[in-house]
Amino acid sequence: MARSVRDEVVRSVREGLAREEEQAERGADAVARRLEEALEEAGAIGRRIRRDLQRRWTAVDRAGRENAFVMALGALGLGVLIGWLMTRDRG
Repeated sequence: MARSVRDEVVRSVREGLAREEEQAERGADAVARRLEEALEEAGAIGRRIRRDLQRRWTAVDRAGRENAFVMALGALGLGVLIGWLMTRDRG
């Protein structure tokens, strides 16, 4: 009789562990799917940002090349202004 009770307890524990293992596996699969989706979405966002930055930089570069003389005059004017502000009397 004692052996029968022990066998029942062992069988019950094994069944419980098998159920827990199945639930843990399903949970791990769900987490893996969500992580994969999040990484894919982050990659898509990164690609959009990279394209946008590349497009903007191309526009700035083109404007700088087309208006090099104006850009140089602007830089010179800014330099003169900064030099004047740094050397003026503070009194």
